[in-house]
Amino acid sequence: MRTTRVLFALLLSTMLAMPLLAAPGRAAAAQDDIRIAYVMHGLNAFTEVIRRGALQAGEDLGVTVDVFGQAGFDIPTHQAFFETAIQGGYDGIVVIPNGGDPWNSLIAQATEAGIPLASSNNTALNSDLDLWVGQDEFSSGVVLGNETLRALEEKGVTSGRIVVGMCLLGNPVLVDRYDGFVQALEGSGFEVSEAQDVTTSNEENYSRWENLTTANPEAVAMVGLCSLDLANLAQIKERSGADWVATGYDLDVPTLDAIGAGLVDVTLGQQPYLQGYLPVRALVEEIRTGQAVGGWLETPTEVVTAENVNEFVARESDPEVEREFYASYIPENFADLNEAARPYDALRTPGGGSDASPVASPEA
Repeated sequence: MRTTRVLFALLLSTMLAMPLLAAPGRAAAAQDDIRIAYVMHGLNAFTEVIRRGALQAGEDLGVTVDVFGQAGFDIPTHQAFFETAIQGGYDGIVVIPNGGDPWNSLIAQATEAGIPLASSNNTALNSDLDLWVGQDEFSSGVVLGNETLRALEEKGVTSGRIVVGMCLLGNPVLVDRYDGFVQALEGSGFEVSEAQDVTTSNEENYSRWENLTTANPEAVAMVGLCSLDLANLAQIKERSGADWVATGYDLDVPTLDAIGAGLVDVTLGQQPYLQGYLPVRALVEEIRTGQAVGGWLETPTEVVTAENVNEFVARESDPEVEREFYASYIPENFADLNEAARPYDALRTPGGGSDASPVASPEA
């Protein structure tokens, strides 16, 4: 019987010293079983949703999916997991290549070994990868900029300084978000800061944002480009009594709660469940049929405000509701992956030439 398992490698030395095929508690797979490794870029509440999507794909398709990751978003640590997956005899590997270019040689190594690959969430456009699952990052930045302008206009604010935080400076997808945001603000009366380093550590992220709000008392908006930002900004705003607009990314439950409480104005979701599910499905289809799925499987951006936040709460707080939602959503929107895919090279153009509209609300 095929099974779906999770391997959260908390000790890198243990991972490297122990071949995956002999890992304790892991039953040896039959020769015809398909085994997929999913190498994360870190573990937090956001990537937990990716993990659930990947595991559900394994369950639905009758294959083994092993998810590798460690708290923190350290690139060498996760590269070591990828190397271990290459050596572990997996039939396919999904990778989130955090930072892009540092992954090129390892991806080439896997390609030369004949291992089918897929990627999600972070791009590595100079590598051998040719399948990616994720949102249009530049366009999402434009959407965020327009939504931030709308929130400011509703408060009667037409000028001022906007402070933007980036948890991984130089990360290609975050740079795309920032560039899209800046483009949306061009010609307005607002001054957008350079991207400020707010780090991926939750405690340090809070401290960095607290320092930024103190150093910029005249700011009219605080904008976070990563999943952990808005929950921390909401706490700072509540404790300080500030009235700046807060906007950013992802649908973690504390962020949705903050929108409901009036502490956050807008957040954008990128459907991480699909970023877990679709690359696993693509690899399994390739392994079973011999026909590779190539290109860009775009996960539509979701815009969440006080007006529609209640429509998202159940899906994001209850894994069973989430599973049921995507059990309907995936067949309706991704029945044929090759037909659904956009050209991979579209990722190289800001905005990807997309004319797709963001998803405004889930079917509750």
